[in-house]
Amino acid sequence: MILPFGHYKDHDLKDIPDDYLFYLCSRGKSTYYKSLHSLDVAWKVPFRVWEAARAEAERRGFTLKNGRWER
Repeated sequence: MILPFGHYKDHDLKDIPDDYLFYLCSRGKSTYYKSLHSLDVAWKVPFRVWEAARAEAERRGFTLKNGRWER
């Protein structure tokens, strides 16, 4: 998958470093509200990218243990 945003925009997930991959796997670690008076919450990392990043992390041999990615 080609990243549509961020520091590694237009790079394949296979070519990005592990630390940025883990950031994508955490969905950006926070959410934001779409507008000042809205209750609709949006993630910083879209679900489609999050799902592909988790698959790439598992392909690289990492597993999620207690909220951390470990080999």
